[in-house]
Amino acid sequence: MSNLYMLPISVFLLFNFTFIGTYIAAVLQGHVVPTVPYISDAATYSPESCVFGQFINIGCVLLGITIYVRYRQIQEISYRHSDVRQALGRCSGAAFWIGIGSCLGISIVGNFQETNVRIVHYVGAFLSFGLGTIYFWIQSYISYYIQPYMGSMQKANLRLVLSVICTIFFIMVAVTGVISHVLFNGTDPRKWYPSDGGWEYHVASSISEWIVATTFCFYVLTFTDEFRTMRFDHPPLILLEIESSRSYEPIINEPSIARKRTLGETDLNAHRPPGTVVPISLARPRPTGRPGIIAGPPVVLLRALTEPRVQQRPTENGSRQRSDGQKLASLSLSLMLVALLEALHSLTAYLSDSLRQSYI
Repeated sequence: MSNLYMLPISVFLLFNFTFIGTYIAAVLQGHVVPTVPYISDAATYSPESCVFGQFINIGCVLLGITIYVRYRQIQEISYRHSDVRQALGRCSGAAFWIGIGSCLGISIVGNFQETNVRIVHYVGAFLSFGLGTIYFWIQSYISYYIQPYMGSMQKANLRLVLSVICTIFFIMVAVTGVISHVLFNGTDPRKWYPSDGGWEYHVASSISEWIVATTFCFYVLTFTDEFRTMRFDHPPLILLEIESSRSYEPIINEPSIARKRTLGETDLNAHRPPGTVVPISLARPRPTGRPGIIAGPPVVLLRALTEPRVQQRPTENGSRQRSDGQKLASLSLSLMLVALLEALHSLTAYLSDSLRQSYI
């Protein structure tokens, strides 16, 4: 996988599209006032909340993958350069888990609306903004130590500035948000008017939230250039064979390995004690030594032995089955494309009717 730089770009575009699109839809539906509502207020009522939650979940997955790739990138640099390893210590690992916590908070905010489960929504907002800001500070710290080998001093300074902006406006969101809700004496916080009290603090809090969210997206976008300098290999596999009538817990013993090296596969099966495991590949692959290669976690695949494996040549039945599988896959993709086009057509018609009714 060599197009890793598309991950930060996808996160940036998806989140901004979701925020702005949800705001426009909520204003057209009359669910919020146009005067800078909270991002979550614009996604309180359906259908905006449904679309918002779906896109936010997709964005959280992409953001989590981005955070993981960044973690493996720092890990690879630390492995190659002892000075970076000594300076960073466990900072990269801590940043990874903090970033995953921020992703969890974003998902909670998107799926638990403020009007339904307020406490859970606020907890998600604190996790997303609070842990996200901490993650950005740690990444800024890391950027200064890896910049001789990856990145630049300008990029590290930019991340530091973005971290400061996130911190300042996150505090403003919390303080002005609490004050505005204390002074609010209206009926619906989603439609907050100047006569409802605390309107100035509400606008300041809403603008601060939009600034923090936009800064988050731009911070993730700064990983683009660094992701261009590496590619992601497939994770290594370790294949084990065991008997179907025995326990599936792998038990690897050295005598079996020695006999496998000296005997053939058939002789090994004849001399193998019942219940033992024949290891096909035991050694965990070491780092490849090529710059930018990230090896994923090993995967263990167990296969039950019922009879000796015989390599079979492809037959006409096998070719026919593959052809049928390809036809089925093509048909499935065609149906999915038709369904997607139909959904887009329905959404366009719905928005057109809404605009027409609002103007009438």
